[in-house]
Parts: sequence; structure tokens; C-alpha cells
Amino acid sequence: MTGSGRGQGSVLLPSDFAQRGAAVPFTTRLLFFARMRHGANGTIEYLVPGLAGGLTTCVIPQGKIGETLSMTVFDRALMDELKELSSVTPAGVEQASLAVGITGLGGSRLLRRARDRKEADLAGTLALESLLVNDLLAALDADPVNFDGADLEGVRGLAATQLEPHAAALGSPIEAILSRIQQWVQIILPVGVPGLEYPAAYRATLADMERFAADLMEWLIPEPVGPAEMAQRIAVAARKTIATAQPPLDRIEEYRTSILDSLTNWDTTWAALRTEVESVSNIIDGWQRLIDKWDAVSRMERVDQRELVELFALYLPILPRKSADGNHEFWASIRENQNRWKDTVATSEMLATDQDIRDKIGAFKVERA
Repeated sequence: MTGSGRGQGSVLLPSDFAQRGAAVPFTTRLLFFARMRHGANGTIEYLVPGLAGGLTTCVIPQGKIGETLSMTVFDRALMDELKELSSVTPAGVEQASLAVGITGLGGSRLLRRARDRKEADLAGTLALESLLVNDLLAALDADPVNFDGADLEGVRGLAATQLEPHAAALGSPIEAILSRIQQWVQIILPVGVPGLEYPAAYRATLADMERFAADLMEWLIPEPVGPAEMAQRIAVAARKTIATAQPPLDRIEEYRTSILDSLTNWDTTWAALRTEVESVSNIIDGWQRLIDKWDAVSRMERVDQRELVELFALYLPILPRKSADGNHEFWASIRENQNRWKDTVATSEMLATDQDIRDKIGAFKVERA
């Protein structure tokens, strides 16, 4: 069944991001495509595609997943962190993963990633606060400040000094204005600002997605028809996802271009920025996992790469109806193709299960991947 951009779209698609769930960066191989969400009764449930074969997804309650699968120490610690989330969002899951990663329980790679992210966020905070202060000074027809070499405390001190003569025009105490700028920075830290040289996490993922799409379009050239078609559709899906993320990114920038009004109407700005950043995080959720895995097999045999492409084709992140914009038919066609592809894809070693696991998962409800 295909859908159009009108009405509710295709029933083949998840209704919204809450139903799709947030991708969880588990290190246990069988949980590579796992997501989590709150179930109807408010408890956490994990969505694990591939366990039952084909396109079905096992829905496993929080308290049962550790009894069903042999999980790494990192994954068990991550589950403990995730239990504390009041709402399930990609940002919340990511912060829980970084908190466990920094402990070293996931090994040196995850420890390094958590440390790199911490350093990037510190650099981003410094760069963004400096930028927004100078944006505000420009809006006030005042000279910019040279923040070169200043630490965060120094940036805030210089900002207060330069903004003090403009307190009347700003209509609020300088301390309040600086507090709003700091809140602004913390909200947009993952998306950053175009051209600002620090590795904003979401913009880095979007750049990786475009690189991944380009890699796949080159990789598919010598491939047989089946894998080539899958690679091409994954690449198009990545690019359509990038395009879907662009409007909220543009709207975030619009608040910066009218910074005086944005700071004056701070409650409205604060809520809108949070909504737009959360929208970006939901749209790109799950793609970085695929890209990292693809990068890991880049020097392996082509047969290993082909197996990964086949898995990605079956379980790539599908945009929900409410976020697919005018691309309902494309995402519905991916669903239809998956029904056809599943019959040609052999069971991957990555998702292979033994009889004991198959017996255990028989008690859980299933839904479409």
C-alpha cells in the first residue's frame, strides 16, 4: 500500500517518533538496531528487529531483555542509566551513553568518544557564546569584541562590560541577557551554527550521512542488481533525511538573525529552539550507528560490505508519517521493497540466534520493523 502526502499518509510508516522509539547504542551484536520507547502503560520497552527473522520486531519489556540476551557490561550499565529517563528522546539516550562511556566500561573507543564529545561541547560553548554576544552587539550597532584567547569566564566578563552601556535598549538587566544567551547556547550546542569551526554533533552526523550516501553510490557500481538497488535506496533515504532536517536548522538560524527580538521574547524563543533541536535529533536518529558500522567494514572483504548493505536496507531508520513531509510515497516504497528484499537476504551472522534465544523470544509480542 502506498500513501500520498495528503491526509495521514501510508499506514506502512510509524505514526510518530514516539512510536518509532529512540535508537540505543548497545554494543551487544543482536541489539545493533534496537530502539526504546515508553509502552502504553508508561514502562520502557525495547524494540529489537531481526531476532525473530525477517521484518518482525520483538517488543521486549525493560525487565526482560537482560534475561533474554547475554549482554555486555556496558549495555547493562547503559540500561540502568536509561531506566532513569523521564522521557525517551535521542538526546537523553545519547547523554546516558556518554555517561557510561566516560567510565571506561565500554572500552577505549567509547571512552575516547565520550571524552572527545566533552571537549567538543566545551569548545562549542565558548565559540557560540562569543558569536551570540557579537551578534547582539551588531544588532545594537556596537563594535564587536575580540574574544581570542579568552576562556569562558573571560568571555562572559568581556560580554558584560561591552553590553552594560546598552542595558536600557535591551530592556533587561545584563545578567539576565547573559543568562539567556547561555541557555540559548546549551540548547543549540548539538546543532551549532553554519561555518563555526567546532564539531557540533548533529551537523557532523549530517555531513557523515552525505559522505555515506556518496560512498554507497560509488560502491554499488560493480554490484549485482539486488545489492546495488539496496545501496541506492539507502543513499537516497539518507539524502531525503538530510533534506528533512534542513527546515528546522534554518528556523534555528532565523532566531539568531533577529537576536534582539529573540532575547526580548525569550520564553517563546526558548520553547521554539528546544522544539527545533529536538526535531533535528529525532530526524537523524539512528543514522550515525549505520555510518560508524559502514566505516568499520570499509577495509574488509566486499562480501562483508554487501551483507551490511542488506541489513541496512531491511532496518534503516524510516521517517514517521508526521515527519515525512512530501516524501510519504518514498518511505512507503522503502517498506514495500523491504518486503521483497527480505526473501533474498540470508540470515546475517550479526543477527544469528540460537534455539535458546528463539524459545525465549516466543513469549514476546512482535510488530513490523
